[in-house]
Amino acid sequence: MFWKKRRTTMAGNSGESKKPKRSHAVDRLSHLPDNVLHHILSFLDTKSLVRTSLLSRKWRSLWKHVPALNVLRKSFPNLLSFTKHISRILATRYRSIPVSSITFDICGDKWPGAVKIFEKIMKYAESHGGGGGLHHLSIVDDEMHFLTRDVINVITASRHNESLKTLKFERCCLQCGEFDMDFKLLTTLELQNCILQHNYTVESFDPFGNLPCLKYLKLIGCGVYCEDTGLKISGLELLGLEIESSNFYGGYEVIAPKLKALYLRNTNHHPYLPKLNLPALDHANIRLSWHISYGNAASEEDRAFMNFLGSLRNVESLQLRFDKARNIYGQEDQFPLNRIKALIKPEAPPFTRLKTLRLQCVGLKKLPNIHYEVIRYFFEGSLSTEERVVKLELVTQKQT
Repeated sequence: MFWKKRRTTMAGNSGESKKPKRSHAVDRLSHLPDNVLHHILSFLDTKSLVRTSLLSRKWRSLWKHVPALNVLRKSFPNLLSFTKHISRILATRYRSIPVSSITFDICGDKWPGAVKIFEKIMKYAESHGGGGGLHHLSIVDDEMHFLTRDVINVITASRHNESLKTLKFERCCLQCGEFDMDFKLLTTLELQNCILQHNYTVESFDPFGNLPCLKYLKLIGCGVYCEDTGLKISGLELLGLEIESSNFYGGYEVIAPKLKALYLRNTNHHPYLPKLNLPALDHANIRLSWHISYGNAASEEDRAFMNFLGSLRNVESLQLRFDKARNIYGQEDQFPLNRIKALIKPEAPPFTRLKTLRLQCVGLKKLPNIHYEVIRYFFEGSLSTEERVVKLELVTQKQT
């Protein structure tokens, strides 16, 4: 007996198959207030921003209200298409919408017209700045070329130096004798993976001293070449300073009477430990790379480390993190804090406000024993009546 196959469906015995119903998803994003959508869209580059006009009728002109211009040349195959895109964007945006933020990816020597394009964008922002003007500017140079000097000239030649509040340079080469950044309202400056070079023979190189309102300064992955002059970081209104994985050839010092928070990461010992003059410092987070110094006598590196600790005398909260690649089991006396034991002067304990001390060790199999004299060095001079906290932590490489 042969059985005849019948086509069945979920609906029953009907021979016709039905297409699955399309789920009607709710577009919650489009129901957000326009000002919220403008803020979300301000994180997109201009090419992606324009593409949002294809989503729906509402989104057709939404991008024209965004107050940010994030111009990234890497999305374009050549200079011609890049230039046409910029021209269309500037011609299509609503002229009544001010430009408060610009991110520009410099094209390097491959596209010599990069500075002219940047100048065109800056002039557009100047004529469409409304009452507030340009507040945020970020410059990225993928090729690490020397166009940054021309870019700075464009900025200072405009009126934007009177309205800028945040400025960021990434992968730029700043060759400057007189680092003439005269920005009266600038509060935040970030240099990331930049080269800062000074060729003039003066006693000190102070590139940030003429920024009267600077409150936050970041130097991430930078190389500063000052020959024999050294770098001076000064700021009368500076509140926060972050320096990470940077090299200062010639040394550096920090003078900031109002600085509250200091963050130093992956800073080698002498001669890269800075000279500090920070009378108002509350919090310090220091991460040091170190190696074993053999011998019982205090080395020049130990003395530099001791002087550096003394310059942190006003902190309330101190975190010291020591990076070490090899185990020092049985060599606790070579731990940096233990090596300064011979340099401690009991009659003059420096820390008068310290409440919390956090010590972290990276790359060790067990915690080193910290000498009692060293712990007493940190807390004996404290005038605080509050409970004092000491934490000693072992950190694995994965936690770094």
